[in-house]
Amino acid sequence: MTTIYDIARAAGVTATTVSNVLSGKGSVSSATRARVMQCAEELKYSPNLVARSLIKGRTGVLGLVFPSIDNPFYAEITAAMERLAYQAGFRIFVSTFSNGDQTGQKMLKDLALRRVDGVIIFSAAISLEIIQSLSLPHLPIIYCLEEEMQPCPFPTLFYDFFQGGKLAGEHLLSSGHRHIGLLTDIGDQGQYCHIARVKGLQAALAAYNLTLDSRLIKNGRSDVEAGKSAGYELLTQPDRPSAVFATNDMMAIGLMAAAWELNIQIPRDLSVIGFDSISIGRYTTPPLTTIKIDIEMLATEAINLLLHHIDHPSSSQSIVLPATLLEGASTGPHLL
Repeated sequence: MTTIYDIARAAGVTATTVSNVLSGKGSVSSATRARVMQCAEELKYSPNLVARSLIKGRTGVLGLVFPSIDNPFYAEITAAMERLAYQAGFRIFVSTFSNGDQTGQKMLKDLALRRVDGVIIFSAAISLEIIQSLSLPHLPIIYCLEEEMQPCPFPTLFYDFFQGGKLAGEHLLSSGHRHIGLLTDIGDQGQYCHIARVKGLQAALAAYNLTLDSRLIKNGRSDVEAGKSAGYELLTQPDRPSAVFATNDMMAIGLMAAAWELNIQIPRDLSVIGFDSISIGRYTTPPLTTIKIDIEMLATEAINLLLHHIDHPSSSQSIVLPATLLEGASTGPHLL
């Protein structure tokens, strides 16, 4: 492996001069700098990243913690964050868990032992209580997508999920739908991001003096199979809804599959709207109407927020991102 001493001998300069050129420090003439860089290229020099991280006191690695990556939403976030982190000189280490608090503690401790420079936690993965129970005072942490945790000791980044749910309800109501069903993933622990979406829908209905019919509410997991199963239950009822709001796209896609098998045409017989705007929703038949979470914006803000927190450990900034409607072809007017 080529070292700075090899470059120094080839360029006829000291190792200190080579170090200054490669690090961009010190006062080196342009001619000498060019000669050193040419020699480094000819000798195929690669910096020792481990040694560099030890000198800087940083590893150049950021941790991401998700409940899973089965949902394309998290996979798309990972891809965007990995690219953005790399542009900033960092790599990403991804950790997932969905087996309870003890596993969550082990996961977070493992990240700390690997000496990541900071961690972005998507809140359904590890609760605030778990984080606070661990002695990790020097680990910069960003908490994403969990407004209910305010006030929070860490910088936070979340979407206006309530407004997103309200937009979904208003879209269906403005199309003449009054008999609206709901597929959601509140679960035993009550995931705030889904609860807020439901509350937003309820607020939209309240403006029309309407409430959710408990018979038209199905609670399950945020995946296609659960959406399809709940969709069958919902659509085979004697008084099935004319429209359904699914609080994530995976459930909405499962619902659409159930509708297809039951020969219920979308949007003629049933309007469907999801939440998340995962890319696969653009390729369903018909393309899915959804509440958009701008993944590129989310990734950019999360990475920037964590990097700022690494440099300014006492910061506790909170960022709220807006929700918008992305209209596809899975919703239409209610035909009386």
